[in-house]
Amino acid sequence: MSPWIRAAGIALAAATIASSHAAAESAATFASRKMSSEKPLKDCTRINSRYGYYGNPWCTPVEQARWDRWDARRVITK
Repeated sequence: MSPWIRAAGIALAAATIASSHAAAESAATFASRKMSSEKPLKDCTRINSRYGYYGNPWCTPVEQARWDRWDARRVITK
């Protein structure tokens, strides 16, 4: 096999890997934007009580972060 053909094959493989990684990253970004723009399934409104801030005991940190991002966007766009 000619060294030029081998080099062309390696370059083609590298370009394919790089473009597939970029496409996957773009799809992940689109999916995360779509998820954060839709209202979360669970209402994780923070709770303040008599002795200070308690958060929401029924939400996980991930659910709380998702709710906070959605609520912040909702307040800004009003």
